[in-house]
Amino acid sequence: MGLPALWIRVAEAIGYDNFLHFWRILDTAAELREVRRSDNESMIEVQLRRYTSFQRYQRNRYIESLAANGLPNAAIQQAVKQQLGENLDRSHIRRLATRGRMAK
Repeated sequence: MGLPALWIRVAEAIGYDNFLHFWRILDTAAELREVRRSDNESMIEVQLRRYTSFQRYQRNRYIESLAANGLPNAAIQQAVKQQLGENLDRSHIRRLATRGRMAK
């Protein structure tokens, strides 16, 4: 059928049956039906956030949870460096921690 190499790698990573299930879900998704089909309906166009965006989101929730548990910014900065390998400024941590406290 000529699937691009990227989709072959995905199928190898998640298994053939899982890939077919994933593909079927995309093909029948009503959300994609009108906007993300090619003109001759032979292709499905998918948008997916970058994985780094997901990692940043998780990091920010981690910082917010540490702040909610009462850790000071310096301790949060150290935990983020040790656990996630990221060196963030305390001002950035303060903004994220404050945002988490305000969301409640």
